[in-house]
Amino acid sequence: MTLSAPPTPTLTGLSLGSHFQPIYSLPHRRTVGMEALLRASRDDSPLSPPEAYQSMGSMEQRHHLDLAVCQHHIQGFNSFPHENRWLFLNMDAASLALPARAEALARTIIQAGLPPHSVVLEVPEHALESQDRLVDCVKLLRQAGFLIAIDDFGVNHSNLDRVCMLEPDLVKFDRNLLRSAVKQPRTRNLLARLVHLMHEIGALVVEEGIETEKDVLVALESGCDLVQGYYISRPHEQPESDAVITPRIDARWDELMVRELLKRKLTRRQLELARQSFVQTAIALMQGTPFLHAATPMLNMPDVIRCFLLDSAGRQIGQNLNSLQQPAQEDPKLAPLTDTTGAIWSRRAYFQHAIDQPGVLYMSDPYLSMTDTRNCVTLSMAIEIDEAMHVLCADVLVARS
Repeated sequence: MTLSAPPTPTLTGLSLGSHFQPIYSLPHRRTVGMEALLRASRDDSPLSPPEAYQSMGSMEQRHHLDLAVCQHHIQGFNSFPHENRWLFLNMDAASLALPARAEALARTIIQAGLPPHSVVLEVPEHALESQDRLVDCVKLLRQAGFLIAIDDFGVNHSNLDRVCMLEPDLVKFDRNLLRSAVKQPRTRNLLARLVHLMHEIGALVVEEGIETEKDVLVALESGCDLVQGYYISRPHEQPESDAVITPRIDARWDELMVRELLKRKLTRRQLELARQSFVQTAIALMQGTPFLHAATPMLNMPDVIRCFLLDSAGRQIGQNLNSLQQPAQEDPKLAPLTDTTGAIWSRRAYFQHAIDQPGVLYMSDPYLSMTDTRNCVTLSMAIEIDEAMHVLCADVLVARS
């Protein structure tokens, strides 16, 4: 990319200001970036960022405003200590509509005094919907050394294909995802899975909208990497230091650790009892006891949902044996899934781990049961019955937090 002087924008009476909001790394316990937020006015009347851009008469003028805003943000960013911190800059689609504009954007940032590796360019996820050229411009900026963040992921119809295609360095989750997760345990589980999915494609996750102590706890539980919001620090010309921010976060971290410790103690006791009963059942089966009688110790456990037996190919032998403590209340809506006789579970981790290590008790990660849509873990072990390898399985209920 050849560097030359960027064009001089004409702003027709628009005054620009910059506020900065810390983006905080939970594992590092420190601020690792600042998002620059536009504070604009005309004739002493404040304008929101959308209003400022909409006041421009053409896409070319919007692009020129974008260049001026970036210059102003960088000037403010350079006025306070920011060693080893990224500057997050929101990009207008006009600056990403043509390669020449993307090149002008890169020149403006570099000549304003920041190297590309210190700058995260935020691209609204919805802007990628039907603009192939915009995607090409984003890739051009990445090649120039800038980090790329997809902003507002989770708004309306987010598209994982677009996220994968863009290969972002970071994905910023829309605040409404967090709001839903705070209110609904099922959405909380989904939030953690979305974080894991973004990690799988190689992107760090920023959760926005952290406004309360509960928000911090949900963000910590989700496994996200970075957080941003009023509870962390409000936007300001001179943002708060970590000496102020970190004690707030540490208090919530300590609370979460105490809560998780209590939960783990309860879970350990329950699982240890389940393991003991599981081993009793396995021994009885290997000694020739019929499955229904052998499984009685397991089926009497309060948190055990069901037991079932698989052959060496992962095919289920017979029906599920349901808990004696919690009689199954079959939902007629799930009737097509109730009978699992002959079902093949060979692709499940609990079967594969068991068959690879006969005699070793395995416990799966929590997942949603197909037969009654409850969260459970599966205990499994490969054992010999009548000189043939079988896999004994038991589903154990996992309470939603």
